[in-house]
Amino acid sequence: MAPRAPRLPRRSTRDRRRESTPGPVEGSVIRPATAGDIGTIVALRALMYEAMGASSEEVSDIGWQQDAARWLQLHLADDDVRVVVAEAHGTVVSCAMGQVVDLMPGPTRRGAGGHVSNIATFPRHRRLGFTHAVLGELIAWFEEETDVEVISLNATEVGRDIYDDYGFVEARFPEMRRVVQRPAEGLSDEDSPDPDEA
Repeated sequence: MAPRAPRLPRRSTRDRRRESTPGPVEGSVIRPATAGDIGTIVALRALMYEAMGASSEEVSDIGWQQDAARWLQLHLADDDVRVVVAEAHGTVVSCAMGQVVDLMPGPTRRGAGGHVSNIATFPRHRRLGFTHAVLGELIAWFEEETDVEVISLNATEVGRDIYDDYGFVEARFPEMRRVVQRPAEGLSDEDSPDPDEA
């Protein structure tokens, strides 16, 4: 069995969690998200789901929005989570989130994986470079402050050109999903409706 390759040293001692950098337009900055940004991040997440084809009823449901806000409250400061926002004249207009995922090593990836999500920009601020800027800052965080070797994301058609610019390519094997079906609360398996009869 081949010996495990040593982890490469991180290439920067910068603390991007506390840094802001100039944004793509005058009066804008790119910075790490704070607790005060959570409401806007959730609103941008709703826009992302709209772009992915979720129904208006699903997007407007307050339940998932509250859960998302609670998740951010719990994890925003985690070392393995980074949310980057673009702020224009004091207002957050774009964001992107990265997570370090602890995956079992394999022959093509020895270390952890990185996943990018929640990439969204409010419509009136699109095509100004904000999405490029938040994604670029997020990739720099992965490269300089984590041990990830591969970064993945789920691309919409609207964002493909941007992801191409940063070197993302289509995976050889597409992602597949199965929704877990469970009985409604308070119902036994026998009481649950048969999906073939619905």
